[in-house]
Amino acid sequence: MGVKNFLRIWLSPYAWVLGVRHFLYDTGIIPSREFPQVPIICVGNLAAGGTGKTPMTEYLVELLLQNGKRPMVLSRGYGRKTKGFHYVEPHGEAGAHLLWGDEPLQIKYRFPGVVVAVCEDRVAGVERLLADYPEDPWILLDDAMQHRRLKPSKTILMSNYNRPYWKDRLLPFGRLRDLPSAARRADCLVLTHCPSPLTPPPSLLTLHPSPLAPHPTFHTYMSYGQPFRLGAEASACMLREDSSVLLVTGIANAQPLRDYVQLHYTLERHLNYPDHHVFSGRDLEKIKLLLQKNPSWQLVTTAKDAVRLMHSNIPGWVIPIEVRFFSEESATAFSQLTLEG
Repeated sequence: MGVKNFLRIWLSPYAWVLGVRHFLYDTGIIPSREFPQVPIICVGNLAAGGTGKTPMTEYLVELLLQNGKRPMVLSRGYGRKTKGFHYVEPHGEAGAHLLWGDEPLQIKYRFPGVVVAVCEDRVAGVERLLADYPEDPWILLDDAMQHRRLKPSKTILMSNYNRPYWKDRLLPFGRLRDLPSAARRADCLVLTHCPSPLTPPPSLLTLHPSPLAPHPTFHTYMSYGQPFRLGAEASACMLREDSSVLLVTGIANAQPLRDYVQLHYTLERHLNYPDHHVFSGRDLEKIKLLLQKNPSWQLVTTAKDAVRLMHSNIPGWVIPIEVRFFSEESATAFSQLTLEG
């Protein structure tokens, strides 16, 4: 981090509040709770969204399942209207995302056999999971790097390749919600949204891109899978590449998906809402009206937005998003680091 950015960070009153808070935890004046009897992996970031935490959490769920582990996901449940601890259970009612948050519900829909829970107090959440499922769980904390009351076994720091945290500024002047120095608590850095192919190809374990970056550093890109029907059973029907598309998103950074859609389809219009946007009746009527006026258009959205749209009776398609490493060697090294527990 350059001198100018250092001064920009520390001239903010918010930085001093964060600095004092971290000092209190780092020195043990305010204790952090550890659970040495169970592996707890935190997936976090320092920026306000758009770094791929949920796709990484889903990647880890699949990795643990493939290796015979018992993953459980614990999230705060951002945007939910409920309080306290709750298990996420998908059901057929509209507004289910308001009970648990869209991202936990997205994970539960993808992995129906995996325990997914929400609790704003991560310590209380872990205690409840261990009480209900005491036999060898692996707990994944989705977005908990700022929750200093709990000390995880391992922390995976996510950062956008195009806007890395060490070149960013604190809110409201930038996207950072935490100090860049907080990166030192992470066990590895995963750079997401890297251009594919990345030139020059990244080595397995790169040198620190910044003195503040943890080692090792992994480069990843976002892979977009075959679209599937929104709110419907699997169908043999496919979305043709020459389709005219109405793209609807409510995510932190929709530009990569927009670029992908423009490359593979004919993007007619993009309704780009804020992250975690709750679609109102007016929003849904606008989408329906656009599709009625343009019968050749196909609605396309993300898995995260799908949980907020699936009960709207609007036909459409979901494009799944997954994290991919640039080489098998890099993916293997990441898996080994993760499975050390």
